[in-house]
Amino acid sequence: MSLSISSASSTSTSVSGGRSSGQSSGDIAALQKQLKDLTADLKQASAEASQASDPNDAKAKQQKLQALQNQIQLVQQQIAAIQQAQQQEQQQKAMEKAMEQQQSADQKKTPPAASTTLGTQVDTFA
Repeated sequence: MSLSISSASSTSTSVSGGRSSGQSSGDIAALQKQLKDLTADLKQASAEASQASDPNDAKAKQQKLQALQNQIQLVQQQIAAIQQAQQQEQQQKAMEKAMEQQQSADQKKTPPAASTTLGTQVDTFA
């Protein structure tokens, strides 16, 4: 008995922190297409499994259903990981921008260094 699963899931996508958001969006789109294909395969396999009369055939189809469900779960996890990385990247950029704005505001508030002229160093008494 052999089990073969043919679907668009033969491609795998890895997630790395150094990706641009454009690449990540493309990865998500590809993974969503893969998820759609896997879901269609799962529906078809489910219909076939419900019609299986031979116990061995039913067992093989049940294994195929389980494998498809596992692949769907993995693709969903990949999508979630990419989205989380995108969110962290956006938060990091927002934090950096806020820090730059704060530094800029601090520089504007800081008075110039005290000059060393005589008038600024002498107290006058009446």
